[in-house]
Amino acid sequence: MAMQFFISRIICTVVLILSISAGVSCAQMATEPNEKAVPLMVDSTTNAPMKMDFSLPLVGISDPGILFSHFQKKPLLIYYFSPKCPHCQRHMGEVQQIIKTYEGKGLYGIAIGLGGGIKKNDIRMFIDQYHVTIPVFQDSDYKFAPLYGTGYIPVMYLVNVDGTFYRYENVNDQSLAQIKTAIENILKK
Repeated sequence: MAMQFFISRIICTVVLILSISAGVSCAQMATEPNEKAVPLMVDSTTNAPMKMDFSLPLVGISDPGILFSHFQKKPLLIYYFSPKCPHCQRHMGEVQQIIKTYEGKGLYGIAIGLGGGIKKNDIRMFIDQYHVTIPVFQDSDYKFAPLYGTGYIPVMYLVNVDGTFYRYENVNDQSLAQIKTAIENILKK
């Protein structure tokens, strides 16, 4: 198990180096789990809650006609990923299962792939290989990552109806459990 984790780290480091050389600085591996509850994201200059900008020019990959703005004013789970990252690949099924569990109660879910050196075809192959059924976008103009990214992938965002959101910088068993609890709280409102 430790050897698999080590090899996975090496592969993601290679993905990071390749992405950085292509101009993408937001493609690192997630750090170790953080035990604290995830707070609502706030603007560091005003301390006001941040809101998701649904006018960002994300490109629909699974459905070219779909717009990011279609998800405004809806409870939304976003999975930000790279199709070449083993951790992103590993967690895609779990993320989709969470979305499937709560979609009947009003939750929407999407995935956003990195831009930069990642090609649309890389994301299409990811969709096919990992049986992705949620809408998938690409941050091809590299607008999402600078606003909301952490410098690591995968990252998950749980967006409230009012656009405020929580950012889960680590995708692991603990954060997935936290996300489920937060989704249940959001859907009760």
